[in-house]
Amino acid sequence: AAEGPTLEMATGMEAFVVPRGHQSAVQVHGVAHGVAPATAKPGFWSSKSQALGAFAAAFLSLAPGLRRSRRRLALKGWGDDVSFFDSSVKSNVEAADGLRLITIEAPEEVSSPYQRAGQFVQAKEEEDSKASFYAISSAPGGDLEFLIKEAASNDWITATKGGDLVKLSPAMGKGFDTDCQAWKDAEVSQVSLFATGSGISPMRALIESKALSGKVCRLYYGAREEGNLAYANRFDKWRQRGIEIIPVLSKGDDSWQGRRGYVQEVMKEDEERGEGFVL
Repeated sequence: AAEGPTLEMATGMEAFVVPRGHQSAVQVHGVAHGVAPATAKPGFWSSKSQALGAFAAAFLSLAPGLRRSRRRLALKGWGDDVSFFDSSVKSNVEAADGLRLITIEAPEEVSSPYQRAGQFVQAKEEEDSKASFYAISSAPGGDLEFLIKEAASNDWITATKGGDLVKLSPAMGKGFDTDCQAWKDAEVSQVSLFATGSGISPMRALIESKALSGKVCRLYYGAREEGNLAYANRFDKWRQRGIEIIPVLSKGDDSWQGRRGYVQEVMKEDEERGEGFVL
């Protein structure tokens, strides 16, 4: 979720926003089963085949551009020289079980290119270290925040404390282009967001950047257990922004009263009940 460009699809009045690396289940589910987007109005699609056609057409029309964008990104990330700048860790706190929220004060060279939610940075410990890629979790403006999973490959940054220095590249990627021509042509007014685990990181940036203002939005957020839900303390504020939030747990205990399973399954359930979107 924290690596590479994002995927955006528009179908009619609806749109999907999915971090790259997390879109496969939704794509395969939608294409294989002909399910209308989770944002569809009840009755908007006359049949499942119509939903499949619109979904596939939208994806195919956007895919060539996405592939070209990814190739350009790869060249910049792995071929061209990338400059790194010393940046200071301000805080490192637990965001959820197994996830750290790290706030970094970065120089202008790093932060000024960050203009749109969904962008990311390369980061490393030393000049000769291998760089990792992390999505920026905070909205543009101010210090940069990152939601990072605790894992052996991330130990060097998840173990940092205030005052430690890390090396960051300038913010990269195009991010979520919610003002793109495809959305304008489709007159997108409803948006579904999908994230699991640390994939919520760029979604938080998107929600808090106000890029979705004026649109009806629903967030499907999957995690293993309730303790793995990052940003749960921000859900009420997101709801005040008009975001409907549907947490989904795959291994929730008996005390969990919310939805269970996986985000793509819950999306399908909502569609089959005619509750694809609450307007």
